[in-house]
Amino acid sequence: MHGLIEDIGIVVVVATIIGLITHKLKQPIILGYLIAGVIVGPQIGPPLVIEPENIEIISEIGLILLLFIIGLELDLSSLITSGKRLAVVGIGQFVICVLLGLAVFSFSGVNSGQGGLDVLYVALLCALSSTAIVIKSLNDKFELDTLHGKLSVGILIIQDLWAIVILALQPNFNNFQVSIIGLAILKSVLLVGAGFLVSKYILKNIFESISKSPEMVVSVSIGWAALVAGAAGVIGLSKEMGALIAGVSISTFPYSIHVTAKTLPLRDFFLTLFFVSLGMEIIAPESTVILASLGLTVFIIISRMVSILPLALKTGASLRTAFISSLNLAQLSEFSLVVASIGLGLGHIQELTFAILIYTMVFTSIISSYLIKYNYQIYHQVEHLLERFRLPGRGAVHSEAGEHSAYPIVILGYHRGAQSLVETLSEQYPHLLDKILVMDFNVEALRELQSRQVVGIFGDISHLDTLEHAHLREAEVIISTIPDVLLKGINNLALVKTCRTLAPNATVIATADLPEQVRELKHAGANEVILPYSMAGEYLANYLGTVIADRLELVEA
Repeated sequence: MHGLIEDIGIVVVVATIIGLITHKLKQPIILGYLIAGVIVGPQIGPPLVIEPENIEIISEIGLILLLFIIGLELDLSSLITSGKRLAVVGIGQFVICVLLGLAVFSFSGVNSGQGGLDVLYVALLCALSSTAIVIKSLNDKFELDTLHGKLSVGILIIQDLWAIVILALQPNFNNFQVSIIGLAILKSVLLVGAGFLVSKYILKNIFESISKSPEMVVSVSIGWAALVAGAAGVIGLSKEMGALIAGVSISTFPYSIHVTAKTLPLRDFFLTLFFVSLGMEIIAPESTVILASLGLTVFIIISRMVSILPLALKTGASLRTAFISSLNLAQLSEFSLVVASIGLGLGHIQELTFAILIYTMVFTSIISSYLIKYNYQIYHQVEHLLERFRLPGRGAVHSEAGEHSAYPIVILGYHRGAQSLVETLSEQYPHLLDKILVMDFNVEALRELQSRQVVGIFGDISHLDTLEHAHLREAEVIISTIPDVLLKGINNLALVKTCRTLAPNATVIATADLPEQVRELKHAGANEVILPYSMAGEYLANYLGTVIADRLELVEA
């Protein structure tokens, strides 16, 4: 019998090998992880992992971390601004998909278990999309901050609320009780309220006291996520929902982007185990199961188009945003399998229905990975068809301002040179201040920037993921004014190389301590190099050569 460590080791080795192969073949990495699950799982391949429960426990941690990071990356002001659109599309999408499902599946020969609820279950569960797949795929493409990314994530959040309602009602599908719904809603409101109060009056002070230790900021944040997730589980809500609330409650802090960047590798590791554990549940294929799953797959894709596309257009979204959001959400949720497994235990559905849902999850996971990967290319093809047939929405704006929360000028580190730069700009070129983003982990510096109406974020400039999440690749000018002697964990040479890799077309301005470093920095990709000591020497030499020299001549005369 294998222990937890052995099982994790086997899964990681197999997932790595298959992942490398799929990467080499330029296929979605999720497909590789699902195949790895089939190989190590007890259903089809040799039972390399005898106790899959070990992996399922670890994968649940991945989902909790995923929801926590989603909360961290949520722009509450943006969500509130687009509240009407999210409410209309999020609520309407679920209702339309469920009604379509009930109509289609009632006449499609879907089997009924002892409880006779197979049709209801399939209709409800096919209306939910996969948070794990959508967030990971959009994050890999750096599209979480696009308009279609924000709309997709917003709909997923509303779907999570629907999922909570489903869980609350599920034990009583044969005997609905209004009191249960009210209790679940009350618990959710209390948890959100408590989370925000603790965050505002306690966490804020804790973060300020440890702000100079980025590692402690991350540790406290993850501890907070575990605490709220555990509290959610204790009061009968999902731990994933608790983690989401924990992330949202500190998303307004300047530390959120730093925490996100630091926890991403940890989250990705756990999510790898999640997708592998999903592959372990895949049973030997049968023709009836495969055909039914393919039918559900087609239904899910069509239902997303029928529900999301017209509703998003109706609320003012562009055709591109509406169509790509529909593509992004065209898959079955991993949470649907959790609900289905509970329904199987309650006798509401048959094992055959559960098997069909698993294969549907697999098929939609694979297809959706390609749909998201090539969403823009697919849109351009469909756009021409829509124009040809003159369907509604063809006149919508295709390029919307503000798709990315990127800034044309990025300053890495708020040292004295950067402070002088911002001060000079505020006096001579104030119109440039709203185009600047400054990254530093000094809270006092961030407060000063806020008073100057300049956007500052808490982050470690030596961390690649932090720079990526700050959308450095979209910057036009990148400036580093901190000399090597004050940098920690990186130097200007490495920083220039990283910036040039992320933003090959940007103008990169670096700082050198010695004249010998200028050539090296320019060779690495710097367009301009600042020599503070040389600049000070030149200024003093000119001063001595003019003002002081004239005074000396007067004295001699």
